Formats: sequence, C-alpha cells, structure tokens
Amino acid sequence: MKASTRGMLLSGLVYPGLGQLLFGHKPAGIMFALGTSAGLIVLTYRLVLRAYRVMDQAISRLVDNALDMKALKELIEHSSAGGWGIETISLIVIVGCWLAAIVHAYFVGKKIEAQSRSH
Repeated sequence: MKASTRGMLLSGLVYPGLGQLLFGHKPAGIMFALGTSAGLIVLTYRLVLRAYRVMDQAISRLVDNALDMKALKELIEHSSAGGWGIETISLIVIVGCWLAAIVHAYFVGKKIEAQSRSH
C-alpha cells in the first residue's frame, strides 16, 4: 500500500493526526489530534449539559404530572432555542481538523513516495 494511501486512511478512518505521526511529522500529528480531541470534548460536554437540563425539567414536570409528549417536545425545542454557537464552532473544528489531516497526510505520503523513488 502506498504511503499516501496509508496516511490518509489512518487520519481519515482511525483518528486525525495518526497518519502524520506514522510519517514522523509529530508537531502536525499532535496538532490535528489535539484540535479534534478538544472539539470532541467541548461538543460532548455541551450536549450532555443540554440533555441534563432537559431531563431535570422533565423530571420536575413528571413529579407534577404535567409531562406529556407535547410538553417534552417543547422542553427539547426550548433547550435548542438558545443557539448552537459553541457546538457549531466545535463541530467545525472537528470536521476541519479531520479534513486537513487527511489532505496533509496525503501530501506528506506523496512526498515520501517521491523521495523513495529518487533514491
């Protein structure tokens, strides 16, 4: 398997930055892995926080016998009304790091292939 293909597969299918680490480009690999990890951590934290808020409100309504499907739907819609600013930014960071890692690994692999052919 070509180096460029192997690097792209590692960065694209396993985790961003692994292709770079395989090729010895540690700073780039660490940057892609940390960027993706930070985005995933922030996104997960915010979504779990949002879910806990909805559950807390749903439980209080359940205790008062005021929870039905319509009320639950309203709670969920209300939780989303505050915007998705940080979540959207996190998702853009994750996707951006993932795509950049794939492209970077491809070009680093091509460079390694060209160097090996010239020797």
